[in-house]
Amino acid sequence: MQIGVITNPNSRKNKNRPHRAQRLQSIVGAMGEVHETESVDSIKPVLREFLRKKARYWVADGGDGALHWMLRMGMEVLQEDEFAGASTALPMTMPTNGGTIDFIANNVGIKGDAESLLTAMRLRLERGQRIEETEVDTMVMDGVQATPDGDIPFRTWGFAVAAGGVGQRFFAKYYQDTDPRPQTILKVLGTALASMPVAMTPLRNVPGMPRTLATYARDIFEPTHAKVTLDGMVLPGEEFTGIHVASMSINLGNVLRFFGKADQPGLMNAIVGTPSPLAIVRNLPRMFRGEEMRGDQLLDRPCRTMTMEAIGDQLLEPVIDGEYYRDLRSISFRIGPRVRIPKVVGAPRA
Repeated sequence: MQIGVITNPNSRKNKNRPHRAQRLQSIVGAMGEVHETESVDSIKPVLREFLRKKARYWVADGGDGALHWMLRMGMEVLQEDEFAGASTALPMTMPTNGGTIDFIANNVGIKGDAESLLTAMRLRLERGQRIEETEVDTMVMDGVQATPDGDIPFRTWGFAVAAGGVGQRFFAKYYQDTDPRPQTILKVLGTALASMPVAMTPLRNVPGMPRTLATYARDIFEPTHAKVTLDGMVLPGEEFTGIHVASMSINLGNVLRFFGKADQPGLMNAIVGTPSPLAIVRNLPRMFRGEEMRGDQLLDRPCRTMTMEAIGDQLLEPVIDGEYYRDLRSISFRIGPRVRIPKVVGAPRA
């Protein structure tokens, strides 16, 4: 077995594609297996079988979030007695541009949809041709989550986190859209900029002022209450308008680019601080160009560790690879194992 594919029939993009698994199975043929995973809990049993059958490539029918859950569940399976004793390595893992932003695929040069990517992969394997690959750092994230039954520890792995402040608030607005896509990034930015002269001034209290104008920018720039420690240094203050960290550079829909320093192996890139809304807006040209963020109250620097602790009753809700992790009391970040990602380019659609 060469290729193991998981597809979620309940995902937004697959809800109207009832024969999705059969379609992908027809493409990989005897080279692999396609399994539906209807919930996060159903991923591990499938990955165990992929490991037992020694699948060389794990493919997520989706984008950053799909790869995130494949990576997290795969890392947990590898620590089970059956595989840990044999020092089993994580196979090469690949997203398929099925998400709303697909920053991981964009960063490593994966182009095409699931059908074209799997077709290209199968053909190269059948012909005995080499599949190019790249290695990227992950982050290991350990945290404490509040639940109705009490606090529980958890661990996950990932690549980029909007942990608090403007990045996390941005994703809240982004995912409110009925069909989030790269164009939605510009929509959120444009609405926030248009709202600033009203929402950030007494004009918001004018009777009859449209709610979007009166509240949108305030929602975006609302600070996160937290204690932040960067490489052992406790940062001053308990209200941050930006808390972000990544183990690889990211490109959000060819619109915004961040975390260039994370492309140094063994280092994360943290963007943390208390810049004013106006200072954040002044950095927009640098975000478009992928340059270092600048400001008196802003750090954009490489790091090895970062921790966040909730202050007061406001729990943390970081967005990890596009996936929300809610009700966290604390979370820490450090460089994790490097993972291999096949660089496959699918044929463009006619």
